[in-house]
Amino acid sequence: MVTYLYENDLREMKLIILSSPLHEVTMAALCEKYGGVRRQILRKKLISLHDMSLLENIPARYEVWEREQTETDQSVESLLGGASLITRQIPLLTDDEMNTIIQQTNDKISAGCTKEQAINEGITMIQEVIRS
Repeated sequence: MVTYLYENDLREMKLIILSSPLHEVTMAALCEKYGGVRRQILRKKLISLHDMSLLENIPARYEVWEREQTETDQSVESLLGGASLITRQIPLLTDDEMNTIIQQTNDKISAGCTKEQAINEGITMIQEVIRS
């Protein structure tokens, strides 16, 4: 009987991709950016969500996003670690999930919460979505 590649469990191959030295650097940067999410959790989320071609391109996608960032951008989207990074470049959250987090963070700031505290709470919400 013939078995097709798409019928096989590719998690081991995906883990090999994410364990390369260049991916390790990118994973470390992502973990630090999102408040210390553990690499194993981040890897598990990426493996479950994406195919191998996207996983192979994660370092390049991160570099492109990093070049596009400006130091003067103080918007909530930027302070939350970059909405476009985790919704378009390295999709970990859906646009709806990210928009909800941004809206809740803006609402907290409008309600009188300090911007720093609201951003920290927003990053905590991002961590929860990544862990789920």
